[in-house]
Amino acid sequence: MKPNKALIFALFLSSSATLHGAQGNDANKSSSQNSAAENTETAAANNQTDATVRIMPDLWQQQQQDLAQAQSPETEVIWLEAGERKQLALLLRAASSSPAGSVLIFPDRATSADWPAIVHPLRTQLTEYGWNTLSITLPDLPEEQIPPRTLPTLQDIRKVQTPTDETVSNTTPQPADPTAVNSQQASDATTSVPDNASAEKSLLAYQKTVTELGQQASSQLAEVEGDVRIILGVGEGADWAMYYFLQDETQANRFLVLLDPAQVDDKNAPNLLQMISDAKAPILDLWFDRNSVQQQQASLRKRAARRSGNKGYRQIRLNQRSADPRREPLWLTQQLRGILKTHILDTRKPEPPKAEAMELTPGSGQLN
Repeated sequence: MKPNKALIFALFLSSSATLHGAQGNDANKSSSQNSAAENTETAAANNQTDATVRIMPDLWQQQQQDLAQAQSPETEVIWLEAGERKQLALLLRAASSSPAGSVLIFPDRATSADWPAIVHPLRTQLTEYGWNTLSITLPDLPEEQIPPRTLPTLQDIRKVQTPTDETVSNTTPQPADPTAVNSQQASDATTSVPDNASAEKSLLAYQKTVTELGQQASSQLAEVEGDVRIILGVGEGADWAMYYFLQDETQANRFLVLLDPAQVDDKNAPNLLQMISDAKAPILDLWFDRNSVQQQQASLRKRAARRSGNKGYRQIRLNQRSADPRREPLWLTQQLRGILKTHILDTRKPEPPKAEAMELTPGSGQLN
């Protein structure tokens, strides 16, 4: 019996269609799986990005937290409000039943309320001589804005073509349009002015923050014993300490001490020499004679005070570090303690009453 060619051909077509359908289903299934995998990876990447943004730590704030936890039990950790952030302050009470007063410390730039070089020895050792100490942490200065680009970019330079006859003919000098020139100058001025205004506005906000921190710190010191209040600024912190002090320099029993003062490196910051010229209250200017630059700056401050006629300004050069390792930890504290006693505490003592003249009555031998 001969095979039916039509039947064989029909069976062949049916098997081909079945195989093609199966391959198509497998391809669609594989495509769906790949698409689902891609969607899953994309979602995971988005979730990971969101999680990274959410858990981004504040390293500066974490450092303050670590520093607060490392303090001794006697140190009172205080958090002062400064806008959206909180600034660490450390209060240590005097080891005396009748403290002489309190010292409010403004640390140098990029340091902290417990900087080991100067702040920590002063805030801990002065308590042994009858002084309460409160050191604060100043916020970082506003970041300087990058000025707008004024030179042509490399892309613009590459667009310059070699002049041809056609370009030369098309670049015939035309009379200048003064209106367009003035408009361009006005546009350039408008572009540059907001940057300076923004930087100045940021510094004004920073100055307000420093004043608020000083007021909060003073409120904390008002709750401890001691009549005398010393505002002590270290390095560039002396600039901000003086700015805060001058907001109300008429307060009684409050004195300003500048320790190795330096001008803040910002053109919009308060000028130290100008503030010294404007001050009427007594100022103790303590400085280290390390190099010619410090000698020159100390001379400028002294001359500014002399021109202003402030007779309460005193400039004192501090001794260098002691070569004796046994005296090294107290080399600065002992000098500062003696200066505060001589120039502040002793000047506040009332003068003893003058003795009245006494005469002997002639012949009686008795006092009249």
